[in-house]
Amino acid sequence: MINKGKGIVVNTSPWISLSVCGQICLLERLYRDVYVPMSVRDEIVAGGRRGVGVHELEGSPWIKIGKVSDIEKIKLLHELDQGEAEVIILAKEKEINQVLIDERVARMQAKVLGLNVIGTLGLLLKAKKEGLLSSVKPSIDKILESGIWIKEDIAMGILKDAGEE
Repeated sequence: MINKGKGIVVNTSPWISLSVCGQICLLERLYRDVYVPMSVRDEIVAGGRRGVGVHELEGSPWIKIGKVSDIEKIKLLHELDQGEAEVIILAKEKEINQVLIDERVARMQAKVLGLNVIGTLGLLLKAKKEGLLSSVKPSIDKILESGIWIKEDIAMGILKDAGEE
């Protein structure tokens, strides 16, 4: 039995990475509520019909598009881009303690604000530990083949934790 988390708010780059490796479904399987802020949705959809992640977003009725209530708070996170700031603020407003963010500065800011942060590779590792994936390496390989950069020591650490080194 999978131990589903309450909820998670997802940023653009993890959505794109999970789309590239065909693992968007893991979000629904690991979390009860999956939120994408409006600006993140807009960033994904800006890629057009052939953009990476658009088809997955449109084909995932379980995704909840969230609108930040207090847009003034976005200005407080001025060092982040709009999507990252909305992920953090939406999580706080919805009382969701988990965010899916890959960018270092946004991850640090989310942690400072008391949120639990997981990245794309951490999510893949979690899915393997929950028995949803037999291996994380094929997903990591697809992400890298698509041109998305992953710090080598992070990828190696995840593969080691997954017993796939």
